[in-house]
Amino acid sequence: MSLVSLLQKQVETRAEAICRHRNQSMPTELGKADFESILNGVIFFNQHYLLDSSHFDYTSPVAKVYWDETAQSWLLFMIDDQNDEQWLAYPYLSQSQDLTAIMREIDKDPKDLFW
Repeated sequence: MSLVSLLQKQVETRAEAICRHRNQSMPTELGKADFESILNGVIFFNQHYLLDSSHFDYTSPVAKVYWDETAQSWLLFMIDDQNDEQWLAYPYLSQSQDLTAIMREIDKDPKDLFW
């Protein structure tokens, strides 16, 4: 297994744990967390539900974690409120070699910018 494969597995495992933790403690009407694997990272989504619905109505991307091979570090992005197809560097921790720090920022969301 290559280094990139190991890093991908790491980020996916942590993303799954974050989503599971968020979904256990969050009422459905406030949305549920999900993620999707991308090349060298993951994108987190918030699933939005209609009242009294067991299926989500739509999803919104909220965060992207990406391994930058050149910089040898993890990059954290947030979605632009004005353009939901545009990713912006997360201003409080845009880059780190420590995946745990990046994932903690998404999980705790101390600035209330993701969820």
